[in-house]
This record gives sequence, C-alpha cells and structure tokens, in this order.
Amino acid sequence: MTALRPVEHADLTNFQFLARPAFSPDGTAIAYAVSRANLEKDGYDTNLWLYDLKNSSNVQLTFSGAEKAFRWSADGQSLLFVSARNEKEENKGKTSEIFRLPVRGGEAESLGVVPQPVCGLWELEGGCFLVLAHYTPEFSNPENARYQVFTQIPFTTNGEGFTGQRRTALALWNPATGELKRLSGEHMDVERCELSEDRKKVLFVALDYTDVMPMHNHVWEMNLSDGSMVCLSEGLEYSFKEAHWTGSSVIVAASDRKTYGINENPKLFTLERGAMKCLTPDLDSDMHNALVCDSRFGLASQVFEVDSGCTYYLSTDGYVCRLHRIGAGSDDTVVSPSLASVDNFDCAGGKVAAVGFKGLELQELYLIEDGKEIQLTHMNDGFMSGLDLVQPQHFQFDNGEGLMLDGWYMKPLHAQEGRRYPTIFHIHGGPKGAFGGHYFHEMQCWAARGFAVIYTNPRGSDGRGNEFADIREYYGIKDYSDFTAFIDWCCANLSFIDPENMGVTGGSYGGYMTNWIVTHTDRFKAAVTQRSICNWISMTGCSDIGYYFDENETGGAPWGSVEKAWNASPLKYITNAKTPLLIIHANEDHRCPAEQAFQMFTALRVLGVETKFCFFDGDNHELSRSGHPRSRLARLREITQWFEDHLK
Repeated sequence: MTALRPVEHADLTNFQFLARPAFSPDGTAIAYAVSRANLEKDGYDTNLWLYDLKNSSNVQLTFSGAEKAFRWSADGQSLLFVSARNEKEENKGKTSEIFRLPVRGGEAESLGVVPQPVCGLWELEGGCFLVLAHYTPEFSNPENARYQVFTQIPFTTNGEGFTGQRRTALALWNPATGELKRLSGEHMDVERCELSEDRKKVLFVALDYTDVMPMHNHVWEMNLSDGSMVCLSEGLEYSFKEAHWTGSSVIVAASDRKTYGINENPKLFTLERGAMKCLTPDLDSDMHNALVCDSRFGLASQVFEVDSGCTYYLSTDGYVCRLHRIGAGSDDTVVSPSLASVDNFDCAGGKVAAVGFKGLELQELYLIEDGKEIQLTHMNDGFMSGLDLVQPQHFQFDNGEGLMLDGWYMKPLHAQEGRRYPTIFHIHGGPKGAFGGHYFHEMQCWAARGFAVIYTNPRGSDGRGNEFADIREYYGIKDYSDFTAFIDWCCANLSFIDPENMGVTGGSYGGYMTNWIVTHTDRFKAAVTQRSICNWISMTGCSDIGYYFDENETGGAPWGSVEKAWNASPLKYITNAKTPLLIIHANEDHRCPAEQAFQMFTALRVLGVETKFCFFDGDNHELSRSGHPRSRLARLREITQWFEDHLK
C-alpha cells in the first residue's frame, strides 16, 4: 500500500471541479461541467460530462476545454452549448459560437456565431434560440481614441472590469440567418429567467434603470410570439432573487430589506399582478450556499427550484449547506443530511442531482432519491486517496455574552503530544459567509507544514438567521469581541497552540478584520491581509458595490455621516500598528479596490512597520478561489513563507 503524503500547494492543479448538473428532459441522464486548472495556459479547462442513470456510465462528452453555458435540447437527444474552442483573440469576449452535440455519439456541430457574448441559451420551436446576451452600447469616437464613457453607477463589475452601461438582455437568435433580435429594453438588465414548458413564454427578474442601479428589481413575463411584456410586481418594492412557475402560479424568493438591510434573508411568496402572499413566514435562511471554500470553480448561482409540486432551496444551516424541500403542506424537509456542502443542484420528477462535498472529500455528483444520497461519480477519489489530511475538529465556546459560537481547530499533521506549535487564525469573508468542516485547501497546506489552524463563525456570519448576521454599524465591535473571546478560549484550552507565535489572516471582510486586529492589538506576531478594506470613505466611490454597501454596513458615507465610516476604518488607527504585515491584492479587484491596499502599504511604510506588498496582475477579488492558477500558487507560497519566517 502506498504511503500517504502531505498536501502540497500544487495539488490544487489536480482537483476536478464539478458544477451545474442538469437532468435530461426524460430524467434518465445528468449533464454537468468539469473544470481543471491548466498551468500551461494559466487558466482552466472546462468540459462537459454525461452520467447515464440507466446504465450507471459516466462519459466525457467534450475535450476542447473551452465550454461555457450549456442546455439540453428540447428532445433530450443533444446538448447545446457555448464554446470558445474556435475563438480568435480579436473576437474574445465579443461574440459566442453555439454548438449542438448528440449525447449518444457524434461530433459537435457548430450552429453559428452570435454577434454578442452569450451567457444562457434555450432551444425554441422552429429552429430559433432564446439567448441571454451582453450588450454594450457604442458611443461616438471619431478620433478612435482610447477612452471609455460612463453615465451610470456601477460602471465596474468585479471579474469583468469596466462594464459601463452594459446590459444583459433577452434576445432571439436565428442560426439560419444569423439574425439576433433584442427583446428586452435598452436599459433593462436581465438577471435570471425561466422558459415555460411550451417554450412560448419566459419569466424573468430584471432591473430597469439609467443613472444609478436601484436596490429593487421586478419580475416580468414575456410572450415570445410578439415580445410583449407584463410586469408582475408593478408597485412593489422588493429585491427579487429568483422566480419560477408552478402550474399557473408564480413563486418568488424576495425580501423588502426593511428590517435587516441589503443582506436580509428572503422568503418565498406567490406573486400575481402586484399582489404577494408569503408562503414561508418563519423561514430565516439566505437561500444560498454561504460556505467559504477555495476548491470550487464554475458554479451556477441559484436560489430555488420547483419540481413535482415541491420547492427545493439551498440553506446554510449553521456550518453546513443543505438542500431543503418544501412540500404541498408547507412541511420543510432536509433532503441532503450527510452532505457537508451542496453547491449546485437540479430537480426532475422527485429526483435531485447535486454537486457537493462530503467529509473531506472534494466535490462529486450525487443522486438524491427516496431519502437516499447516492454518490454517482468518483472524479477526485484516486488523487485524494493518496493525501494525508487533517480533520478539522468542531467545538463551541461562549463569546462572553452568553452566546455559544462555533469554532474549529486543526492540529499540525502528525502533531506530537505535549508540543506547542505556531498557529494561524483564519477569518472568513463576507461578513455574511461561514466556515464549515469541509475540505479547504490552504488550511490543509498550512497544517501539513506544521502550523495549527483555528477559525470561527462570529456574529455577522451566515447560517444562524438575520439577527445573528446583522452587525451593521458594529463592524470591529461585535465581531472583534467574538474573535477575542475565541482566541482566549483557544489559548486556554488547546495545549498544542503556542500563544507567543500566532498569526492572523483573511480575505475581503477577513482582510478588513485583519487590518482592524493589527491596528488594535499586538497579540499576533505576523499577519496577512488579503483583498482588504482599510478606508470605508474612499472605498465608497471606488468599489462596484461601494455606493450602497458601505453606508448600509457602517451607517456612514462621504456625503453623509462621514464620522461613522471613518470610525469603522482601520486606517484611522494605523499609528497603533506594530505587527509585520503581508498585503495581498489584485489589480483588477473592483470589489475591494486596489487603492485600499495602496493606502495600507503606504501608511505602514511611512510609519516604519515591516510590510510587504504582493500585487497580482490580471486577477480580481476571486484570486484565491478562481484566480489564474499560477497566481494562486504564488499567493499560497507567499502567505506560507511569511508565516514560516515570522512564526517559526
């Protein structure tokens, strides 16, 4: 038997990331996407696979590595998909080629090139397609100068750059003629849509604006025969997450955001011509997977699905993400009790196809039927079976205010009894994210290199309802108090931790709290702040979400209660900082813009604090999760080496 070996940074290039399972129309097969890092091209290869439930076969259908959105054909005999396999550099991001692939054998056939980037497609009668396409309006530029024109906010989108007045629109594409006819309005931005069973109508959620993107959107129904539209939510002020038909009725997930602000958990409602009836008055779930993880790629964003008279939705329950089913009698049942994290799912005839994590295993495809979870694929078993992993140990502790919080510790790999080890305190992003006990690559890497790792879900985290998650105007207060109680508990109760050699790190909100910690205590010997915030005032005008997110979270804005925003900014307290700090940021981060890192680095250098700044070119806020593979490996190396140099 081959001996197990410790986890290495480069192991992530061997992981296979599963996403977007989709049942065939007859429910006998599941198509899904599989992605893998490609170091040579410094990107990811994505191909389509098919699991046949009738003969339990799992077959790779495409091999170009360039597949994107896909959908089953109406007859279930083919997969329709967007691919960049023939894309030329000069057309990158400007057009989309659509293919048809028979699932029972045969070559992929190109149906033509759509003259806009396509992110969704549905086959209609008569050979035409309904597509979701990105439209960017042109502006007069007779000099052919290199500049852009912005007339709205937001004008940037993290992961996509400067998007200006771009809109995602519904359109009809005719492969025979190449004609693309835009259906939704010039200023309408379509977020989610569903085609009716007869393929004659489409139900969708959209924003319609010109100057400033509003916080409320609407639900629309479109007749595809003539393009006529009806707004089903006229006069309502809600944030609609998703809408689905169930028979002749429409069910939506929505929140009015009046009690807990922009992050308020949605509920399920029926919607009919401006009238809503709540179906789940006691539901207090964000209805999505909030578990943070660095071992996923290419997942679809989804809220709920309707099938066979039942509603299925994702829910972060404490520190696991489960799939729930609400039946006709409003009974709410967990249908995935043993999966630690359900990432994507599809429903058909009472069956569920789910991609998720179980224990310390990476993602696999599961079939949930008749109360059973059946693992269908073993894409990662062979590789993972050779790794010596550390099992995170869950515990609860009192935060000092009578509230029990969840925490975890990971001992160093093969830790020796009676010995103390340098310890890394890891803080998740969000703040409305959550840690769990599933596989987390960077933490396994640290444990493999002799570090103890500790982490917790403080107030502000997801998984415990609106009240627990609401720390608006209490950033650096409630959460910092919980972190202090957590560290105190760990130092008092975990004998393998070395209190004199502790480091702290986190990204996004976790980076913000890392900045807050080093400007409020010298307890940690080293720190790494990633894609962080240090100045709420400047972030408001630079982030793609800053103009509404920042004031919601801090209660302050440059044009309002500026003191509140400044009081919550770590930069205000920068003269207190003494801890050696490594700063990780990316130049295309439009969520927590790079200027935040510039300010932190400049201030610490001027003040003489040991500081190093790693600035990644061509990556964005998702650097640690879906960044360029070489950048991800370099990031892991820099972080680990910083802690090696300062804690050992």
